Amino acid sequence: MTVDYKSNNAGKDQPTIINMGTAQGWPAPRNIPHSEQYGNTYWIGSSAMSTLLTSSRKDMPYLKHVKMLSKSWKTLRHLADFMEVGTSPLQWKYLKTNPDERGERCERTNITLLEYRSESVPKTTSITSANELKDKLEFISNERSEPPPLRMFIVEDLSRAVIEQLGSRFDIDPLFFREQIEDYVWHNTRDPWATPPSLTASTKQRSWFRLRNLRLRYHDTGTSFQNAKREANMWNVLRRPDNDNNHWPHKDAVNNGEEDVVSLTRTRTTIWIGQDKKCSNGTVGIVLLDPTLTDGKPLWYDRMNWLPTTSMEQGPPPALDLSQSWYKDIVQMTTAFPWSESAAGHTVESQVLTFPTIYTVCAEWLIVCDYVKTRLNQIEWEVELPTVFRSKGDTIDGSLKRLHTWRRYIPIFREMVSETLEQALPVAVRLTTASSTQIPPLEAFDSIKPDFERILKILEELQARIDRLTDLVTSEISIEDSKFNYVHNSILGRLTWLATIFVPLSFVSAFFSMNEDVSALKNTYGWFFLTAIPFATCVILFAYLAANDFFHLPMLKRMRTKTVKLS
Repeated sequence: MTVDYKSNNAGKDQPTIINMGTAQGWPAPRNIPHSEQYGNTYWIGSSAMSTLLTSSRKDMPYLKHVKMLSKSWKTLRHLADFMEVGTSPLQWKYLKTNPDERGERCERTNITLLEYRSESVPKTTSITSANELKDKLEFISNERSEPPPLRMFIVEDLSRAVIEQLGSRFDIDPLFFREQIEDYVWHNTRDPWATPPSLTASTKQRSWFRLRNLRLRYHDTGTSFQNAKREANMWNVLRRPDNDNNHWPHKDAVNNGEEDVVSLTRTRTTIWIGQDKKCSNGTVGIVLLDPTLTDGKPLWYDRMNWLPTTSMEQGPPPALDLSQSWYKDIVQMTTAFPWSESAAGHTVESQVLTFPTIYTVCAEWLIVCDYVKTRLNQIEWEVELPTVFRSKGDTIDGSLKRLHTWRRYIPIFREMVSETLEQALPVAVRLTTASSTQIPPLEAFDSIKPDFERILKILEELQARIDRLTDLVTSEISIEDSKFNYVHNSILGRLTWLATIFVPLSFVSAFFSMNEDVSALKNTYGWFFLTAIPFATCVILFAYLAANDFFHLPMLKRMRTKTVKLS
């Protein structure tokens, strides 16, 4: 796949057109959904979908099941459309004329299968095609081992083949997949893909839960950021990196005339835990992960590695090549679990299905909090020392604009973290703790729960700090406007004095110009200066006294005296 870039869009935060490489047979240019160039998102050509996709519905019992449920669970209609199109239905207007690309999207598979047995190192299998996944699931169904191993499928992106095979094999709640295919903070009133909030009572009965967080990525140029937006448009799940619009000219880089960008991508991770009814009710976990952008690089040094450092006597540390991608990092951390002891002598526990993912999400949140704190510190320095930290020609309005970005985002962040604490962690405890285990609620997650509480507290402090900064910056803008108006009025005052000087001169010259005797003009000049200069002096003196309230002072004194007598 190659990308064509419009020269007039280089370095700008504008949605542009994607050109698929002809090597894969995907020729047509396309616009990013929900961009200005995309057009009406409600007219995507789906009216002909039922006719064109009839052949794709054969041998798809799970899709049939989803469509049947969608009559009562309306939000599942969008999942059915997703499976029929092979990706977000918003791409259908382009895919209906690109069968090669649609075929690749429908079959896209990138899965790591981990199999855990007691006191042994987990077995890892990479699955990169739909046929491999089908063969592996058939092999598992025919395998007879007692006790059955604990199995975990870690899935990057989603496709029709993955949803159909995993969903039908393990009889998974379709809402599990529906939750992953898109991420909207809010919906328009006409959006057919809107998902109403679920009751807390219903979430307690589910065998899955979701985690939402934000991922940061540094792009050294605006072109790199545009490439990232185009790349995200090629994912099956609907995600979009956003420009944080917080470039700081004092320290941030400018390369080839383009400002660097830190992109913000909202991310979803959904975890299902259930029993394999076809394999002695063995425990199975499925983790759905978002893809990772290849353009740009992780901010700073990415997440902190929470594994304990090894001593000199223990030899080399575990071979972990982190910060490759969201998917690979979670696979590596899951493979290395338990982190404080050898896997060869460790009893398999179902916490392995959730701990590595939850820890990774938490570590990413700490990076986000530090980044927001950095941007707020920069704004504070600009307000305190504008001559040092504000670029020449910049105004404080730019600081307020950057501040508004975080005013919009922080409440969303707080909602995400609160949801993790109030819904995700309790469900994770219920799904990973046996009913016979004498473990109090949430004690199994006591190692990570304080970190989420700390993140929520930091976000609340950042929210209060943003509110204070907004008031401060707004008052600073008012002060600067007052200074500007004062200077402007001073300039107008000087112009008024200049005009006042020429008023009597113009009057006298006009008066003498009525004389038609040209021979008398030599005397006219003498009389002009003799008359105009004293007259102009009197007018200027009168204007000066009027400007200083000379004539109003006696009246003010009389009013004050009268006020004192009345009191």
